[in-house]
Amino acid sequence: MFRIQNTMPRDHTSTKTDSSEPQAAAQAAPVTVRPFRTDDTTAWNDYVLAHPRATFFHQIGWKNVLDTAFGYPAHYHLAERAGTIVGVLPLYACRSIKGKLALYSLPHTVYGGPVGDDAAVEEALVEAARNLGSTLRTPLIELRNRHASLVDLPTLEGFATFEKELPTEVDKVYKTFPKKAREAINQSRKRHKLEADFEGTVDSFYDLLAASYHTLGTPVFPKKFFQAIATNFPDHTSILNVRHEGKPVATVLSTIFRDTMMPLYSGEWFGAGRLKAGNFKYFRLMEHAVERGLTRYDFGRSRLNNAGVVKFKTNQGFEVSPLPYQAAGANDSAGVGGTDPNQGMFAKARKVWRKLPASVAKGVGPRLIRYFP
Repeated sequence: MFRIQNTMPRDHTSTKTDSSEPQAAAQAAPVTVRPFRTDDTTAWNDYVLAHPRATFFHQIGWKNVLDTAFGYPAHYHLAERAGTIVGVLPLYACRSIKGKLALYSLPHTVYGGPVGDDAAVEEALVEAARNLGSTLRTPLIELRNRHASLVDLPTLEGFATFEKELPTEVDKVYKTFPKKAREAINQSRKRHKLEADFEGTVDSFYDLLAASYHTLGTPVFPKKFFQAIATNFPDHTSILNVRHEGKPVATVLSTIFRDTMMPLYSGEWFGAGRLKAGNFKYFRLMEHAVERGLTRYDFGRSRLNNAGVVKFKTNQGFEVSPLPYQAAGANDSAGVGGTDPNQGMFAKARKVWRKLPASVAKGVGPRLIRYFP
C-alpha cells in the first residue's frame, strides 16, 4: 500500500531558504538523467508523494496498470543530483490510429508531465525525452501537465479540469451545489428513490461502463485495465453503484491521492438521465469523500469543445480551469499524436460505432482503444 493520505508534500521550488553547505553543494551538482530501474520503486514513489505538482498517475503503481493493460514500451526517466532523486518523467511510446508513433506522459491518463525540484531538472528531463524521440524517430511528445511546468514549451490548448474544496461536514455537501443541481438531486432521491452503495465489483462496473461507452460511440477499455487499477491501488480506489428499484443504473470508479478524490471512469444505463442519476452519483461521491476525511474533489479532464460535459460540470458548481498541456518535439519541433473524437472522421466513426451490436462493440473496443492513447 502506498502512503498517500497522510503524506504532506515537501517544498520543491527553485528558491531554497536553507543555505547549509551540504545542501548548497548538492544544488550545485550537475543533473543527470537515467532510466528507471525496478530497485528505484520506493525512492520514486517517495519523491512523487512528496512533490506538490506530482499526481496520482506519476506513481509507479500506475506504470504497473498501463503495463498490464496495454503493454506499450515504457520509458520512465528520473533525474538525480549527487545520487538523490530530484525529478521524474514517466513516458510511453504509443502508436495512434493514424499510425503515428508518439511519446505520451501519460497515455489513457489525464495528468502527467515532468516534475522536478527546479527548472534545470525539468529541462534535463525534457531533453532526455527529446533524445528518446530522436532515437525512436518521432518528433511527437505530449506532456499532460496538471500544473504549470517550469519549462517553456509550446502549449496544447483545448483541455480543462474542474476542482473545488469540500466542506468539513457531510451534511454541508448538498449546499455546495447550485440551486438547479440541488433540485436534480432532490428529484433523484425523493421522486426516483435512487440509492447508492460502495460494494461494486470490477465485473459489475465494467458491464455498465461498456454499455455506456457503446451508447456514446466510444471503444471501451479492456476489463484488465480496471482490474489492474483495483489491484495496484486497493486502498485508494472505490466503485460506487447507483440503483433504481434494485437495478444498477450508474457506476463510478474513483481514485484518491493525498487529500483529493477523483471520479476517473463512469458509466450509466441509457435511461439514467431521466432519473437524474448523474447528479446523484457525484453528490453521493462528494459525501463519501468528506466521510473519508478528504478536502478536495477533482472532477477530471474534459475537452473544451465537449459542450455538454463542460456544461454539466459547471452546473454542479465547478469552475473551468484550462490545463497547461505542452508539446516537446525532438529537435525542438513540436507536435502531438492525439486525435479529437469530436471532429472530422472520428465524429463520423462514433455514429457508426453506436450502430454496432453491443456484443461486437464490447469485444472489439478493447483492441481499438490502445490506438487512442
